[in-house]
Amino acid sequence: MEAQQRVLQLDRPFDYEVSIVNDAAWVGYELSLVLKAYGLKVRYFPRKRSITGKTVGVFWNALRSTGIKHVNYALQDAFALRFFGKTIHLLHCHGTDLFGLLDKEFMKRSKNLSRWGWMIRGNLKAARKVIVSTPDLLPLAKQVREDAEYLPNPIDTDRFSPKNYENEKPKAVGFNLWYDKVQDNIVEGLKKHGFEVDVFTGRPFKYSEMHDVLKKYDVYIDRQTVFSLSKACLEAMSCGLATIDYRHRSNIDARIAELADSRKLKEEQINNRNFILGTHDKWKVGKRLVDLYRQTVE
Repeated sequence: MEAQQRVLQLDRPFDYEVSIVNDAAWVGYELSLVLKAYGLKVRYFPRKRSITGKTVGVFWNALRSTGIKHVNYALQDAFALRFFGKTIHLLHCHGTDLFGLLDKEFMKRSKNLSRWGWMIRGNLKAARKVIVSTPDLLPLAKQVREDAEYLPNPIDTDRFSPKNYENEKPKAVGFNLWYDKVQDNIVEGLKKHGFEVDVFTGRPFKYSEMHDVLKKYDVYIDRQTVFSLSKACLEAMSCGLATIDYRHRSNIDARIAELADSRKLKEEQINNRNFILGTHDKWKVGKRLVDLYRQTVE
């Protein structure tokens, strides 16, 4: 059942309007649906990818935002609110904004945002509340905001649900990202153990089709250079896929051999689904988010 069709109750009423500004991996979009289902009035202002969207559009979204301002990324969107003298009630960091400023290895390997340090640090200090989307970001955020907290990424466990059939031959899928490519040794190793492997560059399909794509596979190949599970990896786990992720970077061959054992593969698929239900289910995450909002206004 879609979130828009549900009408749920919070433990205590919360009669505030929320503006979700910018987005990352559809986290803001997912949260907006959950909050609406809990009875909140939500305005969703994603940033468009055009040059205008990244410049003028950022300030236009800031001007239109009202109520509790929930801003994704500690970059120009948050700065635009400060520029107009508006309160950043909750600043939601997702990775590059903190890695690019505070993680030296990431800065060398991928993106160095030190020239924007004044903006990022200023946004972090100005926000009433700072949260991060993955556990590995928390120590970085706490360098600037000791009170920063981790909020698990929300997963739609209804849409991202296990498939109801078995593949005759096990299949694996991965995505080449701008900061992390699927390693050749992983692809070759999986193929040697009888897996079919598909690697996509970018996303040649709509996000609304993501669950149907993932359900075709048994194993998800996640990023190796960032020490956390990506949002797509969490969605794959919710669909009952096993993973090859950062935790296996030093023993890839052993990990592949493990997944080639059909019994162990099935066991992990079940465990992954249960983990997502317990930690990342969007309804639980949404309730926690409302509690965080309360801290900024009550």
